Amino acid sequence: MASPRVPAAVLTTLGIAITVTACAPASTGAGARDEVVYQAAIAAVVQAESDAGGRAFELEIDSGTAQVHVAVGDRDIEVDVDLAGPTVTERRDDGSLDGEDRAALDAAGTTLADGIRIAAAVRSASGGVTEAGVDRDADAPAWTVEFADGAEVSVAVSDGSVVRSAG
Repeated sequence: MASPRVPAAVLTTLGIAITVTACAPASTGAGARDEVVYQAAIAAVVQAESDAGGRAFELEIDSGTAQVHVAVGDRDIEVDVDLAGPTVTERRDDGSLDGEDRAALDAAGTTLADGIRIAAAVRSASGGVTEAGVDRDADAPAWTVEFADGAEVSVAVSDGSVVRSAG
């Protein structure tokens, strides 16, 4: 009789392979490059949050570097992340956190990284993410994600629903 360890090892390996494949960015088709750009933006946000020990609320990408603002207590910490890594290249205290930003983050059920993921999934135009952040000018706070081609998608901070898509 065969050892029960062999089928268990095969199933474990298969499960890991399926998980890794499902989480990997797309590598073929017209939208593959855009997917990589979204993944790099999301990775920069996650890296900045980890480095600063807080919650990201703003992202701006310029020349291969992401400037991510992270709320840490009542402080706004700006973290520069090299998108090729992603690797933190600089971190600095950018002053007191705006009270409205703090209130929006406290009420948030979704993260900035989730907002970028959702916006990238629903938009129809092509182009990478250039900016993202909390927009308090709407009826309720929303993550507004801007793309290189001018498209913009707003995602409710509270529940991740798409509240506006333009471009």
